[in-house]
Amino acid sequence: MAEANELMIAALPTDGNAWRIDWFGEIAFPNRMIRRKQPSVLLHLSRVIDERYREDHSVLLNPESTFVAKQRKVWVSVGTLPLLRIGDIWRDGLLETTPDYQFESFSDLDIGSETVSLIKAGLNLEENGFLLPRGEHPWHMQATQSYCLMIALPGERRLIIPCLELIRFYFGSSSNLLTKLFLPPLNRDVLYRKAHHSKINGQLSIALAEGISGASAADIGRMHMDSTAWRSAVNVGTSLLKASVSNQEIHPQAHFPFEGQTTLTASGKWLSFSGEPHVTFLAYSLRSCSHPFPFRSLRYDVEDRRAAPANTTSLTEASTPRLVKPARQSSDRQLVEEDASGKLVRQVRSVWAAQRFTDLTKKTIWKKKILAAQPSGATLVAGPTSDTNVAVGDVGSDRRVRSVDLQIKTKDKSKFPVPDFLKEVVDDLKALREWKLELLTESSEDGWTIPISILADEEGEIDFSLFIAVGENQLRERRVSAFSAINNRVNITIVVTESAPPYTKLYLMEPECESNLPDTLQRATSDFISRDRDAKSEAINIAIRRLTDEDDI
Repeated sequence: MAEANELMIAALPTDGNAWRIDWFGEIAFPNRMIRRKQPSVLLHLSRVIDERYREDHSVLLNPESTFVAKQRKVWVSVGTLPLLRIGDIWRDGLLETTPDYQFESFSDLDIGSETVSLIKAGLNLEENGFLLPRGEHPWHMQATQSYCLMIALPGERRLIIPCLELIRFYFGSSSNLLTKLFLPPLNRDVLYRKAHHSKINGQLSIALAEGISGASAADIGRMHMDSTAWRSAVNVGTSLLKASVSNQEIHPQAHFPFEGQTTLTASGKWLSFSGEPHVTFLAYSLRSCSHPFPFRSLRYDVEDRRAAPANTTSLTEASTPRLVKPARQSSDRQLVEEDASGKLVRQVRSVWAAQRFTDLTKKTIWKKKILAAQPSGATLVAGPTSDTNVAVGDVGSDRRVRSVDLQIKTKDKSKFPVPDFLKEVVDDLKALREWKLELLTESSEDGWTIPISILADEEGEIDFSLFIAVGENQLRERRVSAFSAINNRVNITIVVTESAPPYTKLYLMEPECESNLPDTLQRATSDFISRDRDAKSEAINIAIRRLTDEDDI
């Protein structure tokens, strides 16, 4: 998967100077001749003139470090927001550095209607002074009508977060999700088709809608489970509509997607108020949030729906099916402000970042992954060299511009090695022919497995065999992996539980049915507990012989 930082943002200055993102401005369609499918945000930039920032980021806290008197304004599509943060330094369209400025952690914040209020960046609080004083923070002065959230802190202090930064942080997991929010009305069916939450084990299963990536699964899961999160998402678009009707500059409003306690970490700057120093902390970029997600684990389904170009000959029409290799990527492509073509295959670009939500480090998020498909007899041919630029948002032109989805990623799952207890299983499964093979448990922890279901007996006791020793006086939950094997006759789920040797069970499923996978995993756990303790589990090659029952290998 390509990385987003390989792309140059064409709208940013390319004069060789360092430019600071000062503020997010209004939302509009600045040029409907070439950009009709996605609105843009106006970025306020100032040229960095204090070169000491290279060794000492703290000099950027000084308003005189940039030439703010002559700010430059550029329009960038809202789908580019996963790449953009206030305070970042860009040079020739590429990110140069992300300064920490002043880094703060705000513990046990109470997020609710009594502690959080919507304000404008240019607010003079009860005529006692501006919350963002011009002398200390001139960078926002061209967008004083933009909205921020103000959170009350102990000691009559306050935390201020620009609304677009709040949207970027809580909903900027992918370009395609952001696009849906900024093109109202927002309907659930454009994000996901169906969802089921188990009250027994807290697992949420969700089927993402076409074009929505797994990078946004947790955000969408929260929207499904928490009405506050859903209202927060819908409010982005409705606030744009209200402003457009009143013929005002369109600045989005935003609210937290939850209520309750959280700990926020942020990079920003402390500002004074009424002569008192360090009263207001202005957050340039949020870095982490601890509020829990309303599910214990999440399983999502997403298919590779990147269709072939419209002018490609269909397999039913062609005498010899042809599979085209992905186009070789050019190293100098740009992210441009145009509508992409519907005739080019959509691409995915990863934006690597630290985990934003600490609660998700303790929860399992998993999906299915194709290991091998039934042979099609197709001939592999080389595709053309790709020299096209890319653009975020929905397709809507005939230009030589490829659609791209920017996705926040915390780890490169493609680099996860197969766990030791699974290696022989995976090797043997990949040796099968005429079978469509899928890994049903691709997780964020190791890419292959999830924790085994923890089941208690009638007396509430948990079987000790569900855990495995990992050190002196230390235990952890055993891991389990599930594979789907389908041919034209049967659909079988293979569940492999971590043990020595691996404990393997096969379960006959309804054709093309995966909805009962959570139940199957619980059944596999029960089978693991109730197995004959003196008997060794079947070897995987025996399981495969049962699976094929014929000379399919």
